[in-house]
Amino acid sequence: MDMEILQDFLPEATELLQKAQGEALTLENNPDDANAIASLFRAFHTLKGGAGFLEATAMVDWCHHLEDLLDKVRNKSLRITPEMVDIILKGIDVIQGMLGALQAGDYPTIGPESLGKMIQEMASGQPLVGASAPSETPDVAVTSAPVRHPSLNVSDALYIEHRSREDGSDGIYLQQQGVDSACPVGNGEDIITEDEFEQYLDQLYGPGQKPGDWPATSLKPPITEENTVAPLTVQDQIKPVPTMSKAAAQQDSPPEVAETTLRVDALRLDAVMNQVGELVLLRNRLASAVGGLSEENEDMARIAREMDLTVNDIQNTVMRLRMQPCKRLFQQLPRVVRDVSRQLGKEVKLEIVGEDVEIDKAVVDALAGPMTHLVRNSLDHGVESPEERAAAGKARTANLRVAAIHLGDKVRIEVSDDGKGIDRQFVTQKAIDKGVITAEQAVRLSEQEALELIFRPGFSTKDQATDLSGRGVGMDVVKETARKLRGRLDLQTRLGQGTSIAMEFPLTLAVLPVLYLRLRRDIYALPVSAIDSLTDMEAHRIHRLAGRVTYRVDDTQIVPLVDLGAILQDKPMRMDSESVEGVLTERGLFIVSEVLGNEDSVVKPIDFLADQNWYQGATISGKGGVVLILDAGALGAAASLAAEGTVE
Repeated sequence: MDMEILQDFLPEATELLQKAQGEALTLENNPDDANAIASLFRAFHTLKGGAGFLEATAMVDWCHHLEDLLDKVRNKSLRITPEMVDIILKGIDVIQGMLGALQAGDYPTIGPESLGKMIQEMASGQPLVGASAPSETPDVAVTSAPVRHPSLNVSDALYIEHRSREDGSDGIYLQQQGVDSACPVGNGEDIITEDEFEQYLDQLYGPGQKPGDWPATSLKPPITEENTVAPLTVQDQIKPVPTMSKAAAQQDSPPEVAETTLRVDALRLDAVMNQVGELVLLRNRLASAVGGLSEENEDMARIAREMDLTVNDIQNTVMRLRMQPCKRLFQQLPRVVRDVSRQLGKEVKLEIVGEDVEIDKAVVDALAGPMTHLVRNSLDHGVESPEERAAAGKARTANLRVAAIHLGDKVRIEVSDDGKGIDRQFVTQKAIDKGVITAEQAVRLSEQEALELIFRPGFSTKDQATDLSGRGVGMDVVKETARKLRGRLDLQTRLGQGTSIAMEFPLTLAVLPVLYLRLRRDIYALPVSAIDSLTDMEAHRIHRLAGRVTYRVDDTQIVPLVDLGAILQDKPMRMDSESVEGVLTERGLFIVSEVLGNEDSVVKPIDFLADQNWYQGATISGKGGVVLILDAGALGAAASLAAEGTVE
């Protein structure tokens, strides 16, 4: 197996499978969509060709089976049905498993024989024996063999296929499997295109055996005495291929166009981003050093300003390279909604908005699992059955909306439904029953904090576990992922009307703008994305409500008061004897001694404070000191569960 070809094939194959899945779902709703049929056919055709280069004959066979089925659809011999879409999707799952085997360095050898026979029966127009539409796509087993380098000759690479032509007459087709490996050629220009090549081969006639008659687990068609091709009697029907001189070919050929795209390993891009991060830190230190010089060093100050602009340009350019559209994050969701809604017997319409919004690749990769959890949770817990919706005066079909919204230097991703909403009292009681919180802690929770109990590990509103929920995992993964990505969660619900869960993330994770804070003698940093505003502290605005210390920001907003001195230094702040300032965040008003200023920073992970989850990491300030970066969400949660108010 050529590892260089494999590395090029894997990302392309993943994209093709996602595209194939999307086109199959499109055909389920619009069976006569000719563009979707053609696109799905091309996806399997391209996958077959790439697998042939890698000598992955099992994948070649599976792609060919599906390609043959879709060829019948293209030729109007068959029509797309829901059962056919089910089989195509399960076939895609088989190929996905084979792709996983290749990624692990193994050759995929076989897939489920029963599914292969179903594909062949459907392609032949026979009724499926024992076939029924599955409620959910089961796991598909694919075995694999260690990578080896088999010797390949022309007889292994080429075989004869017999099938009907478009005009109904019989035809012989010469098929290729790994032909480029069998017959290596130089880097010369192609004389004819693939379409022209197939047209010339279409002129062959005679008896043969269809690949559709092979077992699904066969690696290549059996060659027997009966189907061995003797000297063909149709050579008089083969038309000679017109040739032209090399000079004429060069004259008629369009000028070569250099490629404008380049596929780069993500690890290399990460390495470049790390280098840019170090450059940002050096720029900060230089700016701090120049700021302390006298006015006589104007040249040095000018150089520092020019360097600042250049570093900013480099930083922005590299960050743009890491940006990817949210379509990559959303493309799996239609399949999830389809399978889960079928399993639950619910009718759901999915709307996806903002696929073109771009976000950091690290965020896209990390959110694949959490997004699936959010959608499954909405379908299982939020959306009612058609009968329940009809009884409540709602449309039988529920609406599920997934959206990505660009908000300045942030991206907001929302999953919302028009289901039954979340009952705060029910959630609180379940949390007490399951030991997630105590009754005393429940009394001090605000309405929003009570609702956010659904993100606690081990919490579930169901008493019995199912394939979809009940184990208390899933939503806590969403919260933990948001925290690691320096994001924030926003849960809004109205009983009987629906629920919306949103996540906000910075556009990029490579460089983090922070605000430096002084807490007595210690310096900390807080992400700017977590800060709403700064305010002067006034003692008469502090109140105690339901056992919690709160701060009245204005006539319409009362927020929890978070005493960082009590949490981080085990010593409450005293407003009567200490100078304090307030930093308003999404989790409350943080009390600090002084706000120092903001700066771009590069986050470094820390392991020695793993038991204290209110730190996101550490950075190096412009003055060269190590500064801990605070996690606003974790600090707010710690304050909400404190036994008593601490500000004096």
